[in-house]
Amino acid sequence: MNHSILSLIAVLFAGPMWIIAAEKNIVVEGQPQAEIVIAETPPRAVKLAAAELQTYLEKISGARLAIVTSPTDAMPVKIYVGESEPARRAGIEAKGLERDAYRIVSGPDWLALMGRDLDFTPQEPWGRSRGDWLKNKQAEWEKLAGHPWQNPVGASLYKDYSKHLDIWNYDHRGSLNAVYAFLYDLGVRWYMPGDLGEIVPKLNQVALPGGDRTVTPAFEVRSMSRPLICSSDINDGLWYLRAGANEQYGILHHGQRNLTDHPEQRATHPEYYVLLPNGKRDTESEKANACLSSPGFFKEMVAYARLMFDHYDMPIISAMPHDGFTHCQCELCKGQATLDRGPSGLSSDYVWNFVVRVANELAKTHPDRKVFSGAYSSYRLPPLSIDKLPDNILVQITNGRPIRELDDEVHVSAAELRREWQEKTNNPLSVTLNYTPLTNRGAFRPQYWPHVIARGLKDTVSEVWREDVWLSSGKGGLHHPGMSHLNPYIISRLWWDPHQDVDALLEEYYQLFYGPAAEQMKAFIEFCEKSYAQLASDGEVSRQALQLFDQAKAAAVPDSAYGQRIALVDEFLVTLRNRSSQMQTKRPEGLPGIRVIDMGKDKWRDARDTLVMDGEIDEPFWTAYPHPRPLKDIHTGSKPKLETRFSTRWWNGNLYFGIRCQTEPGVAPIIGGSRSGDPAIWNGEHLELLIETDKHSYYQITINPDGFFMDLDRGVSKSRWYDWSAKAEVATHRGDDYWSIEVRLPITPSDEDPLHKIVGSQPFKSKADALKSGKGTSLPWYFNLYRKRTGSTNEETTAFSPLGPDAKSFHDPIKFAEIYVQ
Repeated sequence: MNHSILSLIAVLFAGPMWIIAAEKNIVVEGQPQAEIVIAETPPRAVKLAAAELQTYLEKISGARLAIVTSPTDAMPVKIYVGESEPARRAGIEAKGLERDAYRIVSGPDWLALMGRDLDFTPQEPWGRSRGDWLKNKQAEWEKLAGHPWQNPVGASLYKDYSKHLDIWNYDHRGSLNAVYAFLYDLGVRWYMPGDLGEIVPKLNQVALPGGDRTVTPAFEVRSMSRPLICSSDINDGLWYLRAGANEQYGILHHGQRNLTDHPEQRATHPEYYVLLPNGKRDTESEKANACLSSPGFFKEMVAYARLMFDHYDMPIISAMPHDGFTHCQCELCKGQATLDRGPSGLSSDYVWNFVVRVANELAKTHPDRKVFSGAYSSYRLPPLSIDKLPDNILVQITNGRPIRELDDEVHVSAAELRREWQEKTNNPLSVTLNYTPLTNRGAFRPQYWPHVIARGLKDTVSEVWREDVWLSSGKGGLHHPGMSHLNPYIISRLWWDPHQDVDALLEEYYQLFYGPAAEQMKAFIEFCEKSYAQLASDGEVSRQALQLFDQAKAAAVPDSAYGQRIALVDEFLVTLRNRSSQMQTKRPEGLPGIRVIDMGKDKWRDARDTLVMDGEIDEPFWTAYPHPRPLKDIHTGSKPKLETRFSTRWWNGNLYFGIRCQTEPGVAPIIGGSRSGDPAIWNGEHLELLIETDKHSYYQITINPDGFFMDLDRGVSKSRWYDWSAKAEVATHRGDDYWSIEVRLPITPSDEDPLHKIVGSQPFKSKADALKSGKGTSLPWYFNLYRKRTGSTNEETTAFSPLGPDAKSFHDPIKFAEIYVQ
């Protein structure tokens, strides 16, 4: 893209102030007037920095500058990249600069682009690939550990290295950041990975700037999950580096899983694992959690951390529980739950007391190292029983600043949570930002949140040392980069200076990236940011968004760079167009609905405490309101030969179903599958529960008469259906002429962890009820319940909301029944 000299100067002075020294030039009339000087044996980051500077000055001007290790007389201007002996002779050093900080300074005939550049050295054993770890290195690790422990660093360190660029994620690369800042000042922009995503001005002359500035990033660690630096597409790795991202060496997420995931550990030490309500230790679940009162597990956690500190020289180790946390029900653990604190705090004291015990023990031998844990799930709130955490503990708050909400209330609430945690620690905080719902898991709403990002970063800059941003994954790169690049671009700019004017950044972006469609894309993006919550539930809102986008699409020539960029957004919008059409299609009249009894109301105080999860539906919890609803023939809506009736309850953030299935006297139901997760469950009699919430469409839970179940997320691509876990509790009972089942489904209003539990706000019938609750929504939920007697002589199939004579599949969301709490 061409810019005049005047427009270039406007860009320069919109950013950092520079004095143009017209006496000397780097390029004149497309001819080089300078050479790039680096050390004889430069760090990796300096080699790449010199190459990037050479490449982009040539793209800008057509002049290719030489890279030398000793200055020559061939060129009048020297550009020192990184520390070197020639730079030191000129009096230029990186002394005193923090990690990734840089200095840009010039003299009469030289320019220095400099920072601290340190090469990371990995410790053996580590795998150069997944196969190398399994075949060659894992045995060495197992011998070293002497325990059935996993090693996430040794097994996956290769993902933090780019063989294409010869650079590690953990390299300190201040000089590379200096080069990128200089090119940014010249007008280069990297909005999206690849050539289509960059803006490069065309200039015949590049002046030697005057000035001296030192820039330190506002956030010390700036972690971004995508693109991967190791991506097979070199453009992904380069975009990651150009964004100024970096990473903290250590184990920072769910550290306990490294002691609990190994099959040998599960077989040898079942006492290390949570006791479930059914009285069994959970050694089978994919994400089985630890019993935090187990003396043996505590000792192994400490020993594991010490090994990692000593052998791999890690400065930080996580003592955080495994994902999908479950509070142990053994006598020592059960009493440590603080149920009155709700789903975000019921396990806070339990988990954080364990973390403190680990930290205190490690401080005896490694006082300079840190123990890390996230404030997440049911331990997100600060513990009440701990006044101050030890100084060797670092706290990370999941979604410690708002992700997508413009509402003041959400920002104030997030600030209050950070304040409460700051009172518990003398250290700055870390925040993880889960930019969910993930588009690679089926989310279809356009995700544009630049103003939310700007406000959050400005609010947290004095409180946070590390940002950990998780983005939707498209192999090694961004998923649907045409849409998804804007959030990380804005984040990356504000990581260095959160006090920048975000609207100025956006105005430049719209003009440079979308050209003649700038105003229309601005209108579309701003509408999506303000209306994100309604895009999936309000057909008129989604229609307006698509109308704005179509206006932008019409404003750009399709074959132009602007048109191609807009076409990438259009590719992402296919599902939204389909969903919008579906939302504007009226549901058939006469569909049933069901009222869920809210057991939290005072009138049910005595009944709610009677529930025993044993599969029988005979407690006052169910019988105090004895009006179970029947299933009908799936095609005709007629009464079936064998009746099925069910009741629903809402209590303490859980949705309960009690279901009674009539059978022939003395005839047992046909059983398919002998464990949860076994597809053979569908080969026998089973129930199908399909649930669409205000936030997700939809979930599927299949249960057989023995209580084994399948849980699927049907709102994502088929390859990811089975990644989700309902975290359901199921109990069954058999009688002579029936079988019955009780199901507890945990509900979470937060989508910070989309792989566990049903995500949705408590659904109320009216807006008044939702407002009165302070925690629910008047947006509807929908569901259907089926019973299929597969394998029986009479393979009868029934449904709560019958589908009609032409139905061929259960999966017809337009005919789901409404479900609400009252």
